[in-house]
Amino acid sequence: MLSIAGGIFSPPIAAQDKAPEAPAQASQEAPPAVVPSPSEQKPAEEKQPAEEKQDDKTEDKKQQKAPAKKQVRVLALSGEYVDLPGSAGLNPTDLILGGGLGKPKAFYKLCDYLDELSHEELVTHVVFDLSSPSLSMNPAQLDEFSRHLQHLRGHSKKCIAWLESASNVHLSIASGCDEILMADLGGIDMPSSSMETMFYRDAMNLLGIQASVTRAGDFKGAVEPYVNSVMSKHLKEHYLAMLESINNAQISRISKGRGLSIGAVRELQKQRIILPAEALASRLVDRLVPYGSLRKTVMDSLGDSYEWTMPKAKPKKEISIFELMGQAMASPKGAMKIKDESIAVVHLSGAIEDGKQANSGAIVSGPTVKLIEDLMADEKVKGVVVRINSPGGSATASEAIRQAIDACAKKKPLVFSMGEVAASGGYWVTCIGQPIFAEQGTITGSIGVFSMKVSAGALARRIGVHIESVTLDSAAGMNALDHSWSEEEIDLMQKSIGTIYDKFLQIASASRSIPVETLKSLAGGRVWSGEQAKSHGLVDQIGGLDDAIWMVAKTAKIDKYKVIHRPEPSGGLDLGSLLGGPQEDSEIFGLSNVASIPNNAFFNSGLLPTLESKLTSVLQVQGFRGDSIRLLLRSIDWTGKQPPKAWVLLSEELKIVP
Repeated sequence: MLSIAGGIFSPPIAAQDKAPEAPAQASQEAPPAVVPSPSEQKPAEEKQPAEEKQDDKTEDKKQQKAPAKKQVRVLALSGEYVDLPGSAGLNPTDLILGGGLGKPKAFYKLCDYLDELSHEELVTHVVFDLSSPSLSMNPAQLDEFSRHLQHLRGHSKKCIAWLESASNVHLSIASGCDEILMADLGGIDMPSSSMETMFYRDAMNLLGIQASVTRAGDFKGAVEPYVNSVMSKHLKEHYLAMLESINNAQISRISKGRGLSIGAVRELQKQRIILPAEALASRLVDRLVPYGSLRKTVMDSLGDSYEWTMPKAKPKKEISIFELMGQAMASPKGAMKIKDESIAVVHLSGAIEDGKQANSGAIVSGPTVKLIEDLMADEKVKGVVVRINSPGGSATASEAIRQAIDACAKKKPLVFSMGEVAASGGYWVTCIGQPIFAEQGTITGSIGVFSMKVSAGALARRIGVHIESVTLDSAAGMNALDHSWSEEEIDLMQKSIGTIYDKFLQIASASRSIPVETLKSLAGGRVWSGEQAKSHGLVDQIGGLDDAIWMVAKTAKIDKYKVIHRPEPSGGLDLGSLLGGPQEDSEIFGLSNVASIPNNAFFNSGLLPTLESKLTSVLQVQGFRGDSIRLLLRSIDWTGKQPPKAWVLLSEELKIVP
């Protein structure tokens, strides 16, 4: 038998009913009733009617039962929180040793749990143990979490934060609490917002890889890492303005919670490393206490009338090896039948791709369109919120999803909620004229289009591969592996890209009621923070998912409803990914159809898999990472038979560090 433990806390909370709730039951039962001593019991000879005796006993128990203590609930936050977790990653060692699966935590389940705590009468204090260095939330989630903390405090719950070695994330959460305790051996690292992006032009030259690019918009930063050695001056200046806006939101969150001026917090940011004594003197924390004394410190201050409680842990699940293999080979579960009136939250998370098969971590057009159509047809779904966390992707896939969302909005109330990033294709899908909520630190905009082709002829020659193309005209070899686009071919592609960019401008202009000529100064690939986007009219309001749900409920005129999240995670484990296989690299590079080209000696020779393996390894060594680069590499047509693709994509090499 294998024992799989639940691991780190993740409250098992179902979709929450938005009607007023009855107080939740305390996590620990009250002490049992006190049994009367023999001297207190009635003599045996006293005869009473049976019914009267039973009533007396019941009354005695009521009088002698010890009053329930007030509770201090402790929540230890750790690991990465995501809007919609996928199926768990599988580590065979964890299964053998009985460890946890280590999957990201469900952010909105945590928020729902805080809302439930606000109704628990016995819980008067909530302690947030923020000692884990692995705790991670993005800026949009921090804004949302702060509002749930305020809701909790508004229900007379005193919130206490415990810090050790704290980052901006830890401090942002703690600032929303009534009191912050810091270990005397701790400290705070609070840098201002920054951005990093890697440029590969010089490395690609050394490796023998060349990128041919066409783009609409001078600010389309997704292509600069492949064509420039360093960031262009005008793009850097634009990013600096965006970073300042994002950083202001971060400062405001801390200054508001701690009652400090924005200028004082900014000066502390410039210092960055704050020692415990400095944190106390600057009022970033309230008390310094001995390391490891969290429970003692809190309980000593409250007294014996309180008890220390933890969330109920999930019991270990015992499964046999046969059940495990059955789960591994199970197909993903379909959407559960919706029984109650509901508002559906559709999560668009990841890069946007064309295709008919779902791909974990990506937004694939076919399954996404079907999901939206199913929700549109379901009478129990009274409204929809589209939650976007995407840097964009394929232009054609973005348009297919946009049309499906538009059709849904014509039948049911629909509102958009932008998370950490909703740019390029992530903005394209919102262009239907419906309300858009964004957080202050959301990255959005990037209205621009590009197409890129990677050629690796020099790399092929360096590993002893010569590619001989026989064509009737030059255009036939336009997308050959060893061929870079000529000036004529770039002009041809530019016309295609220009057409798609014009489409992007038109739908954005109609959606936001901004004239095209005015919109051009906001487009061209320019990226904006949520606060900047609101001031420019690219989004409607600053707010989170709860605000969007409330607007949908108000428009749908419903008071009682459930919130459901779609798509649902896969029900089974991916046996193919567990065992691996010889086709893994081929699938990454889109080579599943290689065997269908029997007359091509290069493909049949087995040299192409060698080349792709070499290319993969050298790119990894050079630090290539992120969904964007994987999406671009996966789109390479090594056969040269397919037309180039147009992308509305913000490079995920651009990483904002909060």
